[in-house]
Order: sequence, then C-alpha cells, then structure tokens
Amino acid sequence: MRLEPGQIDWQVINDGVMGGRSRSSVSLDEQGLHFRGVLSTAFGGGFASIRGRLPRPLGPFEAFRLELRGDGRRYQLRLRESSHSEDVAWRAFFDTSGAQETIILAAGDFEPVIRGRRIEALPGLNDRELLYIGFMLTSEQEGEFGLSVKSIATVEASDGDACS
Repeated sequence: MRLEPGQIDWQVINDGVMGGRSRSSVSLDEQGLHFRGVLSTAFGGGFASIRGRLPRPLGPFEAFRLELRGDGRRYQLRLRESSHSEDVAWRAFFDTSGAQETIILAAGDFEPVIRGRRIEALPGLNDRELLYIGFMLTSEQEGEFGLSVKSIATVEASDGDACS
C-alpha cells in the first residue's frame, strides 16, 4: 500500500516539549516530504520529529519501503496507535548515505518504546490499529539536518519478493 505524504496532516514535535532548543519544519512539494531543521542538545534536548495521522489504519505488512535522500544521519520511522506521548510507539532505525536510496524496514525491525525507552516486547505489531506515522532524529550530534522522502509504501506478505 502506497502512503501519499501529501494526504497526511504532518505535525512537528520537537524537544521543546521538554525544554530543549531543537527546531524543525516539514514541507511538501512535487518531490515529496521534506523534514529539516537544527538539532540541539542544549537544556536536555536532542530530538526533532514529525508525525501525522493516516487516512486509514495500516493493514498487516511485511515491510516498509522508503525512497529518500538523507544527510548521512540515522533516523527512525515510527508507528503509533495513539498520538499521546505516554503511549507505545514502534520504531525502526535507518541510516542515510546522502544519496537517493531505497530503505527496506521489515516488520521485525520495529521495537516498542515509550518516550524513547525500550519496553518489553509486545506481541502483534500487525494486529494493532496503527493510525500514526512519523520520522524522528535523535542524536548527540548537533547541527543542521535534512531528510527528503519521495515515497512511503508498505510491502504486504503477498508481495514477498518486493523486499529483495
């Protein structure tokens, strides 16, 4: 299933909610989604993120396929049932090279966290009503960042060889 970034109402959520000083923005154009900003570790900060509610819940998936261009940093794709920060998020890390690339994240790559802390494994990621998707950068490395996402798609079990 292809997710159209332009059909998602994206919201910026930075470490300012905890007193941090990171800044970020999200924009959309014909090239896709652009998540940019400046990461700061001042005042206990060190994260920037965007999140949006999906038009409908995700169905069972084998993997996510992302076509993107990053800046050489490590990002997270996050899935959630709820928008509340104290609820579980499912995260999968991915590294970017600075070039246009395709990233495949298998369902097994996602781990449950609450506010960035891993929790005991919860069964049934694909049995949950996942309503939110997001991207997050957490790092000790301060400075400008940028991630441009051309496409987001789930690979369903029937698409088996699509992960190759």
